[in-house]
Amino acid sequence: MPHRAALSLLDEYDLLGLDKRLFKDKLHPLGDSFNGFYRFCSMVNSFKPLQCNQLLYHRLSFILTEIRNAAPRDQQSLDKLIERSWSEIPCSRYPKCQGHRFDPNCEHRR
Repeated sequence: MPHRAALSLLDEYDLLGLDKRLFKDKLHPLGDSFNGFYRFCSMVNSFKPLQCNQLLYHRLSFILTEIRNAAPRDQQSLDKLIERSWSEIPCSRYPKCQGHRFDPNCEHRR
């Protein structure tokens, strides 16, 4: 059964034409592609609590909410929104996080 809420956010991200390279290079904790995460979400009905996928979901939700509230969505603005998501939704709230390659504030990075 798919994770419908995550797929809905990913569909919105895609429909808005947001940069999928930034998703891979900055948003996904391990650098997986947009399509790879989409496939993963289509195979699971939930994320393990307080782990990386749940954190990614919450950050994606934050970014899309900001865009719905009139934040610009060009590449440079999206890049800044992703960076804001690191502080607005810190990984410290997700103790089972396995580390984020791009988040300089991640306490779990190896």
